[in-house]
Amino acid sequence: MQRFAVISDIHSNLDALLAVLDDIEQQGIEKIYCLGDLVGYGGCPREVVDFAMRDFEFVLRGNHDDAVTFRLPKKFNVTAAKAILWTRERLKPKEYSRESTFNRWEFLRSKLLKRVVIADMLFAHGTPDSYLRYIDSERSASQVFSALQPGITTVFVGHSHIAGAFVEDSAGIDYLKWSSKELPKLRKRRLIINVGSVGQPRDGDYRACYVVVEGNSFCYRRVEYDVELAIKTVYSRPGLPRECGSRLRYGR
Repeated sequence: MQRFAVISDIHSNLDALLAVLDDIEQQGIEKIYCLGDLVGYGGCPREVVDFAMRDFEFVLRGNHDDAVTFRLPKKFNVTAAKAILWTRERLKPKEYSRESTFNRWEFLRSKLLKRVVIADMLFAHGTPDSYLRYIDSERSASQVFSALQPGITTVFVGHSHIAGAFVEDSAGIDYLKWSSKELPKLRKRRLIINVGSVGQPRDGDYRACYVVVEGNSFCYRRVEYDVELAIKTVYSRPGLPRECGSRLRYGR
């Protein structure tokens, strides 16, 4: 029986990531699929990338990963843009940099994937076709369902930092907020599952969030971590906007 964890949007929050990895280990789960945005906002981009290179089965390209290693989009808000530039300065190799620095940079630039298909499951950052677009309404979910290739029954995404699932059946599309209770079975209906965010949740709950898949079932996991330490880490980084830390406390 297949069993794996799906995580997303770590955003350089090492404290949240360590808590999630510990929770995953305690459950005996060995496979970790990451939907992108390793970096941006948080204070520990190098450490987070190192974990991704070593421990994850695959990592998808998120919009923040792309912005750090290639071009900063004009539509990024001021806080996000400052965090991207701060992160780039700490990750981009200099002529005298160590080999590990070059390896991280090459991983972020060249090794991240656009999307992954495993059996009847599709994994993407934002939508199957774009790491910039959101699935945040019944309308956008309907568009994704309509465009899915035959045989795909479940789509896992991140990007919005809001955990919840769109469920399609003969009556239409329903939205289910994340819950610790039993959720619709995989392969019984078509689903779009947003796995939430490890490092910067925005659904009003500061706890790190991810999804566990076991056989035909899935469930959300919310994990306590030392959010005040993560905030202090951001505050201790000169040039990193303080808002990147303070917002962690409220899950917004």
